[in-house]
Parts: sequence; structure tokens; C-alpha cells
Amino acid sequence: MARGRHPTRIHIDPPDAQTAAKYLYCWHGCDLFREPHRLPRLTSRELFGNDRPLEIDFGCGKGILACSRAGQYPEINVVGIDQSQKPLFCAVRDAAELKLENIKFVRGDFYAMLPLLQPGTVNKAYYLFPNPPHNIYLSRANVRRRLFLQGIHDALIPGGLFYFATDVPSYFECMYDILKNSIMFRTPDSANVDSGISTPYRQMWEQKGRPFRSIVVEKGI
Repeated sequence: MARGRHPTRIHIDPPDAQTAAKYLYCWHGCDLFREPHRLPRLTSRELFGNDRPLEIDFGCGKGILACSRAGQYPEINVVGIDQSQKPLFCAVRDAAELKLENIKFVRGDFYAMLPLLQPGTVNKAYYLFPNPPHNIYLSRANVRRRLFLQGIHDALIPGGLFYFATDVPSYFECMYDILKNSIMFRTPDSANVDSGISTPYRQMWEQKGRPFRSIVVEKGI
């Protein structure tokens, strides 16, 4: 979700029916909770009809990273997931203008989509500069984050990578603690590892001189 500008303030028209059918899924919470078996799985086979490597951008916002990856690497498939409608309309517009054939966007709660992840089907997953939460000290909230990170771990192929970045030190420490101590990811010796991936928020923080922390972890063989 966009930070610093509320999504409802974005002025964009919905995509036409043909473009939406090509690029956008809208999965409602009731369907995700009650009948997830009726929805496509988050795999290349079910979403794209092929077995290309799959990358998922959780909280993709306007889809800038997702469209960039899809355009730069036509041999992979990319899925961007977000709850906010208008940023996804921007993402769909850009994908259509670029004539990308290897990208889809899903509107919905990605925590509720965990049952749709399948073991060993995702090559890379991104969770970059999400809205910082206010409940990182609540054990109940961290249980939910642990389930999310565990779901990503299980969905990754052996050697698959998970990228996380935030400008909030306490949030980084919370996520890093889960990644290091609760989930069977391989973590580097240093907690401050630069993913090397540029995003609009990273560029904004760098221009303002605001520090951020990022990490890349790998699923073991």
C-alpha cells in the first residue's frame, strides 16, 4: 500500500473489462476464508498456464517493482498482491501499456492467501517497505507474521530468496528475529544486508538521507 499518500486520493479510472480480465484478480475475504479451494493457486501453472519461475511481490502498491521485473525478465512470471484498489489500477494500466504477458495482480489480503501458496513453487518473494505496523510488540500480531513468513518459506523452492526492507528499525528487528530464530531460513552474519533492489520508497528515503535496513534470506536445500 502507498505510504505518504492515501490510496483513495489517486485519480485513475478502472481498467476496461478486457484489460481487467487479463491482468487483475479480485479475491474477497469471505471467499478466501470460506472457499479457498475454489480459487486458483498462486502458482505459474494455475495463473499463467506454464511452469516458468515465479516471483511474488507482497504489498506491491502501484506495481512498479512487479512491472519492472516482468519487463526485464520475460522468461519469468510475476504476481503482485495488494489490498488497495486504486494502486492496483495503476499497476494494471502500466502492465497493459508495456504489453506485458507474464504478470498478474491480485487484490486481497495476502495473509488470507497463504492456503493458496503451494510448496516449492515460488523462486523469489518480496516484502519491501510495507506500511510500518504499530503492534510489533504484541505476541498475537507476531504469531500472524510468523505464519506469513513460514508460508513464504514453504512456498519457496530450495535456494529461493525472500527480500525484506523497511525504514523502521524496530520493525526490522522484529522481522529479523522471526526470520533468524523461528523460520528455517539461511541468514547472513550481518543483519544489515542490502538487497540491491531499488523501489520508489527506497529512492525517496535515500534522497532524504533517511536510513533503512534490508535483508535477503535463502531457503535451505
